[in-house]
Amino acid sequence: MILDMRQVRKAFGGLVAVNNVDLTVQQGTIHAIIGPNGAGKTTFFNCVTALNPADSGEIVFEGTRIERLPTHIINRKGIARTFQNIRLFPYLSVLQNVVVGTHNQSSAGILASVLHTPRFREEERQMVEFAMSLLQQTGLVDKKDIYARNLPYGDQRRLEIARAMAGRPKVLLLDEPAAGMNTTETSSLEAFIRRLKDDGLTVVLIEHDMKLVMSIADVVSVIDHGVKIAEGTAETVQNDERVIEAYLGKRKDT
Repeated sequence: MILDMRQVRKAFGGLVAVNNVDLTVQQGTIHAIIGPNGAGKTTFFNCVTALNPADSGEIVFEGTRIERLPTHIINRKGIARTFQNIRLFPYLSVLQNVVVGTHNQSSAGILASVLHTPRFREEERQMVEFAMSLLQQTGLVDKKDIYARNLPYGDQRRLEIARAMAGRPKVLLLDEPAAGMNTTETSSLEAFIRRLKDDGLTVVLIEHDMKLVMSIADVVSVIDHGVKIAEGTAETVQNDERVIEAYLGKRKDT
């Protein structure tokens, strides 16, 4: 177990978006979170990363509670994420966007960066080198000098993943990574996520592409109206009556 959420609750006024959810993520797995639109999935990610801190409950990462830590500290500890709505720096190049993601690993201080000390320059060189390796992995190395805003949508998705990976996370949270991708792009994404797992990374993804989820997820958790209604293997979940009801509506007796 690398990430353990216990009785996590988040409300916005009278709307309870996440209602006492328990969810455990095992290290080195691909764990999918699915559910209808508005089910509370992204809010759950926001609680984990403290963008919208949980009202109550515990979030434990590698044995340490993190639910009250600032977002940047959670990131530095090893949890990175992408967003449902892509958040890139549009007027920075592809390479610069990824280099930005490496700076949570920097040990050089402000003075060193201002003075451009040898230590700072060496760190910068290593960051660029690592960023280039991530662009190679994501198939974007030939587009390294293009402004992020000029990339096709699928490439922007991959760039956001590369930037998240730049912080060397242990857990990667992907919020609808296949959204807007065509069949070829989704197939490439699937292969990339599998490689991340093979490299020892733990992946948690929110996704509406059920074909993708069912093909790569080790565990699937289903959230509906802020409540976890089912969990298990892909085969178990897709045959669960509560899941069928949540997606298709209650069946009438015949």
